[in-house]
This record gives sequence, C-alpha cells and structure tokens, in this order.
Amino acid sequence: MGNAIYTHRWNPSPKQARDAPGIYLLHGTGEHAGRYQRLADRLALAGWRVGAHDHPGHGQSEGKRGLIDPPGALATQAALQIKEFACETGESPVLFGHSLGGVLASELVLEHNLQVAGLVLSAPAFVPHISKLDRVKLKLLTVVAPSLCLDLGYNARNLTHDDDEQRFASHDALNHGFKSATLVNWLMQSGSRSLHHAHELAVDTLLLIAGADPVVDSSQTRLFGHRVSADRMTVHEYDGYYHEILNETPAWRERVESDITQWLTRFDH
Repeated sequence: MGNAIYTHRWNPSPKQARDAPGIYLLHGTGEHAGRYQRLADRLALAGWRVGAHDHPGHGQSEGKRGLIDPPGALATQAALQIKEFACETGESPVLFGHSLGGVLASELVLEHNLQVAGLVLSAPAFVPHISKLDRVKLKLLTVVAPSLCLDLGYNARNLTHDDDEQRFASHDALNHGFKSATLVNWLMQSGSRSLHHAHELAVDTLLLIAGADPVVDSSQTRLFGHRVSADRMTVHEYDGYYHEILNETPAWRERVESDITQWLTRFDH
C-alpha cells in the first residue's frame, strides 16, 4: 500500500489508567478519527487507553480520497494498526466502529478472525440507502471506471440535528464527499456478508442504532442484532436520531456516551 497513515492516541494519566483493554476507534467514510475527540477524551479521562487512525484517503493519511485499491486495503491497514495498538497496551482492544467503520470492524472480526475483547457498532452501514438511479450509475461505473472518484458532496444536515455540529462538520477541511465504485461496492458487499454471518459473532457486542437514520437502512441493522446470540448482544436504539449519534444535540449524545461507558465497565479486570 505504501501510503503514510496518520494515527491518534488518547492516554489517561497513570493514576487514572484502568486495568482493562484499550479501545480502538474506526471512523466512517468521508471523515476522520479526529472527529471522535470528544468521546476519546471522555474515555481517557475515565481511564481508558484509546487509539485510532485515519483510513487511507481520509483525514491526514495519504491516499486518493474515495478510493479503495485494492479492495481489501482498508481491512489490511486497519488490522495492522489495531495489532500495533494491541502491542502498545499488551492486550486485544475493544473495537469501536461507526458507519463504514462499523462494517469494517464486523468484517475484521467475522471474516479475518481479528482478536478483540469486544465490539461496539455505531450506526453500522451494513445496508446504505442508495436510490435506484444511483444503483444504475454504480453498475455503470463498476464496468467503465471503477476507480473514478466523484465528489458527491458532504451534507451534514443528514448526519445530525445539531446546528453547531452541522457547521463544524461543513467547515472541517478534512471531511469530504468523494466516493468511487470500489469504495461503495466494498461497503455493500462487506455489509451483506456481515449480515449473512452475524450468527457467527462470538464476542460481546454493543449495537447502537439511529432510529431516524437517513444514511443507513436501520431495519437491516436491527436484523443484524437479532441474528447474533442474545447472550452476546446488547442493543440500544435512539428514536429520532440521525446517523451521527455521537454528534447529535448535547442531551442526545450524552445519552449515547453514557450507554457506551456503562457497557464498557464489563471489561475491567
């Protein structure tokens, strides 16, 4: 792959550090791991060691925006970064993935047998909303120009009800709307495989569903949760929330953060 990858670390003070696994964050498409600063700071303050990286072609990492080449590049790079973080902390982390990151996290665990302590899936994009016209365009691009990266725009109003968060996201120079057929095909195919193999998931999992998600088909996310063994799965659904549940209005996102931190206490040694 050869592209430089930008990494993030949020570490607690020695006095606050928990005797627990670290937490590794996988961000969504068109964004970057720095957008999880608020959650990471909260976790670090509570004693958790937190790591992340910007996917190739995202944030401060190198690579063409909107392109996955070869198709397994995201998973390969993520596995390398997660294993490096595990070496730093001395044990396999809890893996957190939002949207595309949730699909990637599921693929790593279900298909690549990546060792993790647990799994948190935030509005995972197993089945994104794609119009019939866009599906036709995707088929055409897959044939004639699979690596062509088109700027489809970045619409923060579909992500959160919070006006300030919409403004921050829209003015964040590291966010982008570039996508290619390689990226969208990987996302749809990997998400489909995760839905098919959900019953094989054998790690404690927290599934967070945005109840009014305009980006992802939440009914399919619920189906994923139903297919996982009940003794492994905890589900929280947030009625009325848009896709970025961690960037919703202050009271709403506080509920999500509290649910995450409460669930994570099970990993204290």
